[in-house]
Amino acid sequence: MISTVASSTKFSAGEVIFAVLMGVVIIGGLTLTIVRARRSMKPRDQQMAVLAAELDGRRQVYFRKMEIGLAQEDLLRVARSRGYSLIDHRVGKYYEFVYTPHQPGRLA
Repeated sequence: MISTVASSTKFSAGEVIFAVLMGVVIIGGLTLTIVRARRSMKPRDQQMAVLAAELDGRRQVYFRKMEIGLAQEDLLRVARSRGYSLIDHRVGKYYEFVYTPHQPGRLA
């Protein structure tokens, strides 16, 4: 059936491959957006627990703003308790947690 449709419409192989790849990219992007949006809708306590688990002593930890639906005060509270400082990247729309045990809880 596909070969019949392809032979009657005269699309080149390059056009078909391009259309399929663009479809995959669009579906992948939509899936990521849905997953990130669902993560941000979890209860506040659960999000704070996930964030605290990720702040496990690594030098830097990154979170997309879309994935976390917490207020900045909550982010700072968790960061301070784990020895991290928070950097808010407004242009890139992500948070960076930097391990600073000597000055935890700073906002940059």
